[in-house]
Amino acid sequence: MAFFDKLGEMTKIVSEKASDSLETNKLISEINLTKGNIQAFQRELGEFYWAKFAVGEKLDDEAMFICDKIVLAQDKIKLLENQIDQIKAEGEARKAERAAEKAEKKAAEEAGKAAEKAEEAEKAAEKAGIERPVCSGCGASLAEGVKFCGQCGTPAAAESVTGTVE
Repeated sequence: MAFFDKLGEMTKIVSEKASDSLETNKLISEINLTKGNIQAFQRELGEFYWAKFAVGEKLDDEAMFICDKIVLAQDKIKLLENQIDQIKAEGEARKAERAAEKAEKKAAEEAGKAAEKAEEAEKAAEKAGIERPVCSGCGASLAEGVKFCGQCGTPAAAESVTGTVE
């Protein structure tokens, strides 16, 4: 029976501790709720005085000092937001610059590939003994149907000379 007496005693102690803990947590919750209410009341009081300040009403010196600190803080926020906008704009400019460089590089690569293909076609035509039109301005070989020389810009149709590519 001593075992069951000890077990009963332990159960009673655990129950009391749980009850005390529950009651303590309820009180702590009530304290936190009341603190939240106080902060809401302080905010409401601040908004009341801020509204008076905003319309130009003269407040006592301490309230005016606090309002001035708020105005300075608002100005600082605007300055910081402008700095953020500037950083974003600089980032966008760098992004656009990288995109332009990438497009320029791609265009250069494509032009290089086109030049290689034209050179290969020229060599193939030369091997086959095919006559190709030649620019009268610079002597560059012209592809069929072009209206201007790709090297110097001379109109191809005006005075292109047909000859063997050398």
